[in-house]
Amino acid sequence: MISRNVKIPLAALIGGLAALALRIWNLRAGFEDGTGLPLPGHPSFPAMALALALTLGALALLSRSIPANAAPRFPFAPAKRPPAAIAVAGTFLLALAGFADLFEAFTGQKIGARTLSYEYAFEGLIGGESVSVSPAAQAFGGLLTLLSAWALFQCLRACLHENQRFRAPVLIPAVALSFRLVSVYRLASVNPVLEDYAPVLLALVFQTLGFYALSAFPFECGNLRKFAAFSGAAVCSALCVLADRYEYLSTPLTLAGSALTLTAFLLLALDAPPRSSSNA
Repeated sequence: MISRNVKIPLAALIGGLAALALRIWNLRAGFEDGTGLPLPGHPSFPAMALALALTLGALALLSRSIPANAAPRFPFAPAKRPPAAIAVAGTFLLALAGFADLFEAFTGQKIGARTLSYEYAFEGLIGGESVSVSPAAQAFGGLLTLLSAWALFQCLRACLHENQRFRAPVLIPAVALSFRLVSVYRLASVNPVLEDYAPVLLALVFQTLGFYALSAFPFECGNLRKFAAFSGAAVCSALCVLADRYEYLSTPLTLAGSALTLTAFLLLALDAPPRSSSNA
């Protein structure tokens, strides 16, 4: 019998891996080699979109099964051993993403930006036009990502030590992801192929919502149903786009790190005892 506390993360993992497999098929077979435009009528993108939709629907239903008064008090104090390793791995990847942005911004050199992607002909150009993020904006985004890693690590420490007076700036990750969402869209703004960049924008939106929902718990107004639904959607959509082509290495590192961190805090929240009163 699967525990209620792992159903949502497990559904997000299974759905995300299925969507990833379909996304890889889409990237390899769903676009023309010469132009990078989508092949009309190719079933790979609709299949991926259907897998995501079904998973998101299942996550919404599973989150509704959480009792309305189940919101735990922050910092989360789980009854079992907390998944600290998952959170540490997530914050480590976020720190790497921040350092990667700072390195590229100050040196002007790209580091392995395309190692996680498959060959794809479209280069983000229309009539010779190209766009990029300025070094100053990239450095600012990297600094925000580093601050996110610090804030989330402090949240984890508070949960492990049950520090009831802890009030870290947990809204920083949501702000950092909002900034990255704008930056990624700016890079994709010259791309006429919606199928190319829409999935990663969706993943960043859900991750922003997931951290925004998490930031409510230190102020005793968290909603566990919303946090579970948004976190599950963030994990599923992030897994789906890990095979995409990215201009900057920090983007896939941020997606993976945020997904791991949200998974860890979701497991902590689901296993923690509810507080006596909740405004769910």
